[in-house]
Amino acid sequence: MNTGLICRVILLIAIAPLATAQKLVVTNPLDLDRTQEVVEVPLQRVLEELHLSSAQASLLVASDAASGQVIPSQLYGTQANGEPDLLLLLVQLPAQRSERIAFHPDIHATNRTPLVFGREAPERKDDFAWENQQVAYRVYGPALQAAGEVASGIDVWSKRIPNFVIDSFYKRDLEGVRTHNPGLSYHKDNGQGLDSYYVGPSRGCGGTAVFSGGQLYVSKNYTTKRTLSNGPIRFAFEVSYAPWDSPLGSVTETKRIVLDAGTHLNKIESTFKFAGSGTLDLAAGLAIHEGAKAEFSANGGIASVWDTPQDTSAERIATGIVVGHSQHAKALNAADHALMIFTRHSGEPFTYYAGSGWSKADMPTNDAWKSYLALQLKMTEHPLTMSWEKK
Repeated sequence: MNTGLICRVILLIAIAPLATAQKLVVTNPLDLDRTQEVVEVPLQRVLEELHLSSAQASLLVASDAASGQVIPSQLYGTQANGEPDLLLLLVQLPAQRSERIAFHPDIHATNRTPLVFGREAPERKDDFAWENQQVAYRVYGPALQAAGEVASGIDVWSKRIPNFVIDSFYKRDLEGVRTHNPGLSYHKDNGQGLDSYYVGPSRGCGGTAVFSGGQLYVSKNYTTKRTLSNGPIRFAFEVSYAPWDSPLGSVTETKRIVLDAGTHLNKIESTFKFAGSGTLDLAAGLAIHEGAKAEFSANGGIASVWDTPQDTSAERIATGIVVGHSQHAKALNAADHALMIFTRHSGEPFTYYAGSGWSKADMPTNDAWKSYLALQLKMTEHPLTMSWEKK
């Protein structure tokens, strides 16, 4: 007999009446609908409200208190030790509405459907690619650099289906190489999408640089990486870059990239280190290819590019950066990039959101893309609020 299972059942029976007593109320303060947004709930507060121990956190199931529908959730750790300190919930809230969320422990809870995915791709040396149902991205590693492919910007893959495409794109591309069939290249649209975004030496879709004298001083490929979380609703990883020269001396960078389910935008936190007590101007940028249209919002929090793909049949690729006002960023068009400039001391991080859309998917026009970015900025400035309702 499985004694461990018996102990868990006894424990579950003992705690269930307490665990179902409290409800978390999540409220949308905006007069705009919010769809598929991840809210971060301090895990310790959840356990305290439900009278559970940290060992029981993995049993938690969240559901809408009115309908009983299960809400996608995930334990997530923000610290280097990887121990979970947040409970993530994927919610949808109409304008100025609230949702009451109930919790209960369930030893029979099934594995949650993954809505994010990422991995290193040895099929192409050390690409590192990640995606959700809307978008896909990749960055390049040291093996590619050794082969002469130096690119530290963020690359974009365009897709029109909710399925994950990383595995199929690489598999198809390898088969094309093996059979000498260029039609199988992931640079060709097979009905799912394609890679038609040229990152090259640019910052691509949200890459970083030192900005000085109107020029960008950039790193080579990342040197180290580590995956922090692989779903089901948040994918997170960190990459670090070897020292490189700028007019103000040598710099290094560590970048944490987070992609949640339901969004086009990565949340990126970048930390540069350099000598001295002064500040550097640090840039997050969007490449502006020939024929592209770059724009900035009147309030300064948004940079967007309605860009031109390598394959003209792919129509348009949209890229954007969203920055909350607390970050004190300055928008600038320079060095063939739409830039957000952050003035920081060594070791002082800056945070922004960067991502893409595709005219042949759910961003058919430049206006649609700019409206999407404007909504994301409003959501950043007016986060969902949370309170506990006692029974």
